[in-house]
Formats: sequence, C-alpha cells, structure tokens
Amino acid sequence: MKIWPAAFFLLPLLAGCGIPRPTAFYRQPAQPAAPHGALVSVQPFIPSVHGASAYRVLYNSETIHGRIIPVSGVVYVPSTPAPPGGRNVVAWAHPTTGIAPGCAPSLDTGVIGGLTMAGSIPGLKDFIAAGDVVAATDYQGMGVTDAGANPYLIGQSEGQNVLDSVLAARRLPGADLSGKFVVWGHSQGGQAALFAGQLAASYTPALHLVGVAAAAPPTDMLGELTAPFKSNSGRLLAAYIYYSWSLTYHVPITSVVAPQVVPAVQVAVRKCINTIGEGISALIAAKALNPLFWDHPPQSTPPWPGLLNENSPGNAPPGGPLLIVQGLKDTTVEPHWTESFVTAACGRHEVVDFKKLKGVSHLLVAYKSAPLVAQWMAARFAGEKAPDNCPG
Repeated sequence: MKIWPAAFFLLPLLAGCGIPRPTAFYRQPAQPAAPHGALVSVQPFIPSVHGASAYRVLYNSETIHGRIIPVSGVVYVPSTPAPPGGRNVVAWAHPTTGIAPGCAPSLDTGVIGGLTMAGSIPGLKDFIAAGDVVAATDYQGMGVTDAGANPYLIGQSEGQNVLDSVLAARRLPGADLSGKFVVWGHSQGGQAALFAGQLAASYTPALHLVGVAAAAPPTDMLGELTAPFKSNSGRLLAAYIYYSWSLTYHVPITSVVAPQVVPAVQVAVRKCINTIGEGISALIAAKALNPLFWDHPPQSTPPWPGLLNENSPGNAPPGGPLLIVQGLKDTTVEPHWTESFVTAACGRHEVVDFKKLKGVSHLLVAYKSAPLVAQWMAARFAGEKAPDNCPG
C-alpha cells in the first residue's frame, strides 16, 4: 500500500470524540469445552434497519495458535418468515477501525452523529430485503477485553473470526439458516473475506460457501508496504501492524521499530479511528512517530518478509467464485495491486468477476458497488453460474 490515510479505512466518519467502553457483555469468557463458532451470549438491541431483528453476539473463535477465545459481533435477522430450506447468510468483514477493544463496530449500534452501525455495512438493506441474515464480526481483541491483542491484517485470524460469526448465527433461535453463505468485505475486510474463502472448506466444512466479494482488498502485503510511511495516518496504521504482529507472532517490535519510538507506538495503538473525533486524536498521537520510525525495514528484516507474504491472499484456492471491485481513483490500495492479484487468480483458472469503478475512491468503493454486489450475491444463492471475465 502506498500511504494509508486513516480516513480511507474508516467506517463512514461520524461526529463524536469519545471511544466507547466495552460493557459487561464483552467481559464474558469463552466456552473452552465448546467448539469454535459456539454461541456464548446474545444481547438484543433495537435495530436501525427496517424489517430486521438485531443481536449483539459473543461467540467462540480460535487464535492462530489454536486457543479458543470469545469474539463479539452483530447479527441481523429478517423479520419475514424463513423461506423453504432456510435463510442464507452474508458475512460482513469491516474495514479498519483501530485495534483496541473500544474500536469494535458492535459498540456503536446506536445512533451517533446521525449514522449507525447498520449504515456502516454497505448493502445491508438490500440483504435484509432479500431475506438474508447478516453476520458482522468485530475481529479478535476488539470489543472483547479478554482475547489478546487484535491480530490486525493477519489473514488466518480474521478469516476464522468471519467464518465463526456464521456458525454463531446458525445457533440464534429463529435464525433458521440454510447453510449457504457469502463473504463480503472492504479494505482490511476485503483481505479478511479472501482469507475466509481460503479457509472455509477446512475450517467450516458444514457450511456451503457460494462466493466471496471483496472491495479494494490489500493483496500484496510485501509489495504494498514498500513505500516509506511519510504521513501521520500512514505511520499510525503501520504502528497497528508492528505492534499487533509483534504480539501475535512473538517477534520483538524493536526488530523493526526504533527503541526510542516504542512508547509513542504504544500510545498510538490505543487510538480508534471510527469517528472524526477519534481520527483527529489518533493522528495527533501519530505525530510523535518519527517519519521513519523503524530501525530496520520490515521488507528485508527476518521474519517480517515471510509474515507479509503469509498474510497476502492467493496462496490457497479461493473457496468459491470471486467478485473483486476496485475504484480507479483509489490512492490507498492502488488499482495496479488489485489488477496483479486478479491476473494471478485468472492464471490459476479461478472464477473471477473483476469490476473497475471509474472515479471512485477507496473510501466510497464498497458503497458505490453495494448494488452490484447484492445482485451478484443473489445470483450465487440462486445457483446461477458465476460470471468470469478473466481473459481467454
């Protein structure tokens, strides 16, 4: 990625400055004797989308090291009766909101600055109108305070959290699911969606993945992180990576970050970027990071190159047909990276529908593409042949 402006990875920027505090609901332990995907706790709330019931959920998931942990999220269930065979599921993977517990999207289920969490899921109204259940994970370590650090942009963790949100939704009373699901994600969530597809057959064999849709997904971590981070927003998101990866992979952060800058990194990573107020606070904290706050470039400092490649999607079969959407005005995930990913996928004879949106930025690509994504998903659920615009 070139430079990651914080605003481009956010949910739509809202008003407000305070970071939400996880309530007692988020402090409940996992059920270690139960499998991943087991539903731990449910908390109904008043939905802001017409025609659905809404639930804050806590469910079992797994770390990349195999430990059962609690993960939070939200599930929307249409109010209409389930069709014969049950309801299908859309699993939503959100873009970057931060890596601290208070950055979890499910904490913002009420109206803030005129918007809601429902408004932050592109296509939600269409999915509910189609009779689909929508499951939206927070990812490990966000919301839940007893699940370890959030493994930011670590594909296996994100993918497992997404898949377990579907398993948890199956266990909601009255959900009445068919077993068929699609995954839909934007930016960080696009990477998460692609990894969920790669993991689905082995991790959730009882479910039937029919497609993966990703808008502006980071697909070449090594390549997209080669440019120096010269802005406060770019350094903030780099700090998220160095801090969370050092904890997840047990690699000293000082293997790349200058020791004298570590205290500033620790301050920055406690900042969320869900709202305008939070984003401003985070960027102020990022000013304390030196323009080149690493001692050694991660692209050439072991074990970082291997970790960057490991967390780039495309190293395993995609799990189903792909819909990849890319805005051509995107300066965050630049179009040529996504085009390279699609070219490689086509070379592996994968089924890919690649849509390029002229004049669309990174921030807006998921919203601008939501209608075509909803149509593509409906066709996958209907069993229609997936479109493939790979050359030849």
